[in-house]
Amino acid sequence: MKLFCRYSEAKVKKFTNKKLYERFTLLNNEAAPDSKSIKAILYEIAQRDPADYELGKIEAEVEKSKRHAVMETTHILYLEIKYNRDYLAKPESETDPYERKLRYAMLEMIQEELSRRTN
Repeated sequence: MKLFCRYSEAKVKKFTNKKLYERFTLLNNEAAPDSKSIKAILYEIAQRDPADYELGKIEAEVEKSKRHAVMETTHILYLEIKYNRDYLAKPESETDPYERKLRYAMLEMIQEELSRRTN
């Protein structure tokens, strides 16, 4: 039995939406997750504006992908641009709104990385 709770409600309230998502995924991926911390984070997520939380979630995903994009070859980055553009070219009715926002943010990040390499 764990007596120690890694994230208290007071500590979780100070987290940004991005950090809240990152901590939640970290806790979920642990072998023995701290259930009190997970409950505190889930409670805080429920209290926040869903649109703001979604933006924080997208920001965290893009940042995680950027770490990998920096190491990729230029050819692979061009393929990722094509992949994201193809998805965004589909009608909105056929795609998930969250996935569209994520792919658009990823596309911008990859284009910034390519422009950084060419300059």
